[in-house]
Amino acid sequence: MKLLVWGILFLLVPVAFAQEGTIPLLALAERSDGSTSGAVANLDLEIEPGSQRVFLETFPLTKITTQISMRFAQQVACKELDIDCSEKDFFFTVRALPGIVGGPSAGSAAAVLAASMLTGLRLRNDTAITGTINSGGVIGAVGGVKQKIEAAAGAGFTRVLIPRGTKMYRDNDANETTDLVQYGKLLGLDIIEVSTLQEALHEYTGRDFPSVAGELVIEPRYQAVMKAIAVDLCDRTTQIKALLESKRIKGTNTTALEQTAVNMSVRANNSFTAGQYYAAASFCFRSNVLYKQALALQRSWSQRQTADALLHLNDVLGNFSRTVDTHPTKTITDVQTYMAVHERISEVGDSFVDIARELNNTDENPKQLAYAEERLYSAVAWSRFFDGDDKRFVIDSSSLRDSCMAKLAEAEERINYVLSFLPDALTDSRRDLVKAYTDLGAGNYTLCLLKASKTKAEADVILALVGVDDENIDSLIDLKLGIVRDELIKSQQKGIFPMIGYSYYEYAQSLKPLDKYSAVLFSEYALELSNIDMYFPKKRSAGVSVWRFVEPHLAWVAFGVLLGLFIAIIIETYSRSKGDRRGFHRVYK
Repeated sequence: MKLLVWGILFLLVPVAFAQEGTIPLLALAERSDGSTSGAVANLDLEIEPGSQRVFLETFPLTKITTQISMRFAQQVACKELDIDCSEKDFFFTVRALPGIVGGPSAGSAAAVLAASMLTGLRLRNDTAITGTINSGGVIGAVGGVKQKIEAAAGAGFTRVLIPRGTKMYRDNDANETTDLVQYGKLLGLDIIEVSTLQEALHEYTGRDFPSVAGELVIEPRYQAVMKAIAVDLCDRTTQIKALLESKRIKGTNTTALEQTAVNMSVRANNSFTAGQYYAAASFCFRSNVLYKQALALQRSWSQRQTADALLHLNDVLGNFSRTVDTHPTKTITDVQTYMAVHERISEVGDSFVDIARELNNTDENPKQLAYAEERLYSAVAWSRFFDGDDKRFVIDSSSLRDSCMAKLAEAEERINYVLSFLPDALTDSRRDLVKAYTDLGAGNYTLCLLKASKTKAEADVILALVGVDDENIDSLIDLKLGIVRDELIKSQQKGIFPMIGYSYYEYAQSLKPLDKYSAVLFSEYALELSNIDMYFPKKRSAGVSVWRFVEPHLAWVAFGVLLGLFIAIIIETYSRSKGDRRGFHRVYK
């Protein structure tokens, strides 16, 4: 009997740690005539001890994009709640009628369900949600919202959460627009727009999720170095412009290039005055390239002159690149500096390839050479950031390789997700991902990490913009910038200043009134590169706990055995006590 009790307790201990939950899914179902209608399915989730694997089982089978959507939902829920999910497995199950259209629209519901189970919050059962889940916890637009609302009303729900900015539903076939909030009232529904996972959780649970406390403070050393770089590049603008004036050849028209260069200089001056030194440096760099290209056209270089200039620049590039490669990388600032410098070195190398491929093109080659010269100058300027005094991390070849491989896997997933419904998208990003794999093979792990991060961000931009009208683009930019700001503050509170993430954040702000889609792109770059320290373990003190060497699943087993032992002792003690009382009654009966 005792052995049976012990066996049952040992087997049931892991089950005690499993969690189960469910949430309704609003979906579209395909009819036999090819049309669609709203439908309601169920999404179940079990969380068990494991290693952050994500599984999906569907009845009936659904599209592969649903599987990827579940994985994104799990990643976003864990990240936005700042919960370590590395020792948990997630088992999603979709139960639906035949004909349900799978896809990314289940993402927000899956993220809400995962977040509620991770936090122990109970979800309202009168509420349903539709929307994608995107980077930063942003809930994105989906199709068929009107039909999904109708399905929710038919299933007895009283509240439906939809992505913010989608309440005006446009039916192109009927050439009419419907206010979904008013339409919902006719169906007995409250239609509520939400922007983020936190807002959705508030509507489902009533719990407030406060914003990140604290102010974003620019790190003084970054501010000083970036200001010096901006001054250097902007002074160079004046020098190149003066050189152009002295070399001007009558009859050569470079007015368009020069006028654009002037516009860039004005923007640089405005940014510098506002204390946005990265933006100022970026605008001056663009101005320098344009003036340099105009100068190249004025010179009318021969093929031989271009080749000689290319060889000279290649020598300079080689010497500088070797100097950078021998520089020790000890801090997160060093890693980021290496990223920024080598990204520019890589772009110079790409320009060399283009020039060498078309040496006969006497119009374009001088312009490409001008870009390469200025990009190299920018790389040298950024090298001033080396030798930061921030916290030391374990930044060795192994940790860099692991971070590169982890980011490559994330980028692959995200790009393939986009390609599943936009097969012609992200052509440049796919080429850059191939380059990242080349860097991985060559041992250039830091550059691989940067390229993989940016390709993932570019896929996230596509996902963020799906269904967003021009009139809502400003709201999306503001939302993204607010999320980036919170991430930057979180990093600062850990003693890290993500200088590349902050630089892109600042640049996105300056681009918002000029080029909204570029502003979205750079805000996504900023978000992706604002918590780069997550890939590198901190250096430990001399005293090391023995638990460091215990595998996570072994720790769970050990905990289960101890808990089982404790319960068995209680049962054994109770049995003996009961037996003693029975003996007492037999003696004195």
